Amino acid sequence: MTEKIVLDDDFTEKMSDWDESDVGKRIVKRVTPNGTYFNEIIVHVFCQFCASEFIGPAREAGGFLGGHECFHAWEVSQAIGREDGLVE
Repeated sequence: MTEKIVLDDDFTEKMSDWDESDVGKRIVKRVTPNGTYFNEIIVHVFCQFCASEFIGPAREAGGFLGGHECFHAWEVSQAIGREDGLVE
């Protein structure tokens, strides 16, 4: 017996091109090369350093924020003249 998933306003069928109207909704199932995600929430985050924004699945939002943090730390290290790749 196959269970049918009923979608309501809390879910989106979109698999890309998310916008403000999707924030807070969940993706029932999203398959990626790295694995399968279930009930993943769509979030809207921004970089506090440069104000770049991201709307999409929470997993990618973490990568967006982490990537920006790493990049901006590198920028700061260059500005203060560090050449060893470390930041203070």
